[in-house]
Amino acid sequence: MASAAMASMYQYRVTRIWNELQAQGKNCQQLLVPDLLELDQYHYGSTQAVDRAAERLQLTATSHVLDIGAGVGGTARYLAWKYGCRVTGVELQPHLHEAAVQLTRATGLAEQVHLLLGDFLHLDQLAIAGQQFQAWISLLVFLHIADRSTLFQNCARVLKPGGHFYIEDYYQRQPLTQADTEMLENTLSCSYLPTLEQYRQDLGTAGFTNVVIEDVTQEWRPWVSDRTARFLAQADYYTQVHGAEVFQSFAQFYQAVEDLFQRGNVGGVRITGQRPNLPR
Repeated sequence: MASAAMASMYQYRVTRIWNELQAQGKNCQQLLVPDLLELDQYHYGSTQAVDRAAERLQLTATSHVLDIGAGVGGTARYLAWKYGCRVTGVELQPHLHEAAVQLTRATGLAEQVHLLLGDFLHLDQLAIAGQQFQAWISLLVFLHIADRSTLFQNCARVLKPGGHFYIEDYYQRQPLTQADTEMLENTLSCSYLPTLEQYRQDLGTAGFTNVVIEDVTQEWRPWVSDRTARFLAQADYYTQVHGAEVFQSFAQFYQAVEDLFQRGNVGGVRITGQRPNLPR
C-alpha cells in the first residue's frame, strides 16, 4: 500500500497530464508517444536517461524488459516505441496505473507494453511471479522502498541468468540533518536512504555481480535547479491551466528536491550490474 506521503507526492501528476493535453488541443484517445514526452518522463534528464539505460542494457526488438515502478508508463512506452522491445511495468498506485493503461492504449502500444497493478515487494501476488526477464530498469523509485532485502531478492528472481539491470536513484552522500530526513520522508516518501557502500553490499547480498556504481550528483544538481526555475518562470501559464493548488504542489515539490541537492547530503547514483550465468 502506498504511504500517505507518496500519495500526496503523486496526487496531481495525472491531473497535470490530462490538463496539459486538453490545453494543447490533443485528442486523448489517439496520441503519439512524442505528444507525451514533456509530461510522462519524471526521471532526471528526460528521455536521455532512458536512452542511456537502453544502451547500457543493450536492448533490441527481441528484448523483454521489466520496469519496476512504472508510474504512468512513460519509460515503458518510450522503450517500446523507440527500441521495439516488449516491456512489462509494475506500479503500486492505482491512479497512476489507470492513467498508464489509458495512455498506452491511446498510443497504440498495448500489445507491446503490459502494465500490472501491484506491490513488487509482494512478488508472489503478481502475474510475473514465475517469469524472468532479459533486463529490468528502475528510475527514481527505489528511494521509496525501505525494505531493500526483499526488494533486491525479488529483483534477482525476475532476472534471467546473465541478465542485466539499470538503476537511477538517490543515495546518502553525507550524514543527513533532521531537515533532510523530514523533507525526504514527508515530501518524497523516502524513509530510508543508503550510502553507496550499503547499496553495493545489498546488491551483492542479493547475488548481483559486475556492479558498477556512478555518482551523478554533479549532473543532477543543476538539472533539478533548472527544472524549478523553468516551472516558476511559467507560473501564470501553469496556474491558468491547472489552478493554484496544483501549481503550488508542483512548485513546493520541485523546490524541496532542489534544496536537498543544494545542501549536499543527498546525491544521485546510476548503477548497472547483472545476475551471474548459471554454472554449466
